Amino acid sequence: MASINILVVDDHSIVRQGIRSLLSNYPEFKIIGEAENGHGALSQIEQEPPDVTLLDIRLPGESGVEVLKQIRQTQPEAKVLMLTSFNDDEYVMGALRAGALGYVLKSSSDEMLVNAIRATHQGEHFLSPKIAGAVIRRSIASPAKFMPDTPPMDGEERRILKLLVEGASNTEIAAELYLSNATVKRKLRKIFEKLNVNTRAQAAAEAIRRNLV
Repeated sequence: MASINILVVDDHSIVRQGIRSLLSNYPEFKIIGEAENGHGALSQIEQEPPDVTLLDIRLPGESGVEVLKQIRQTQPEAKVLMLTSFNDDEYVMGALRAGALGYVLKSSSDEMLVNAIRATHQGEHFLSPKIAGAVIRRSIASPAKFMPDTPPMDGEERRILKLLVEGASNTEIAAELYLSNATVKRKLRKIFEKLNVNTRAQAAAEAIRRNLV
């Protein structure tokens, strides 16, 4: 199985060392580079594009969001996971709007980070529970002017939505409900269509706003 090539961008060497040490326990991951600022990250991405970039939100000279925007300009298909200590709503929403696939706190468990990297590599959105809460708060603070009727959802779809809101990955949802990953992906696509959304974060916000969970 091919390795998932990872670039770690963080201005603290001890954090980079910790991530490298953690991921060394998983043969599927290979750290191909490290950078302590945006310039270093962009230079490495240009030389050898990673499969997943782990990006801190605060970097010397410019924010991680600005670095993310630059990455997306040169590599529109880049898969970026924000890994940071900050869960401020503005940081979260700015990163998601700039194209981050996920946002995970450094205080998260090792298992959550590993699942987040796997999800990002698959092109899936991943938010740790506290971050999902920030997205939901922002959504509630700016309610839609018109709330369309929600197509009927069965019990299984509602259970999937509940787990999604709680921050569960597709793999965790599949294990909890005794479904295959393929089935979960198919059902999520159907749920997204019913809610008229495109991402997990949007689905979580809509689920709360419509009292579906």
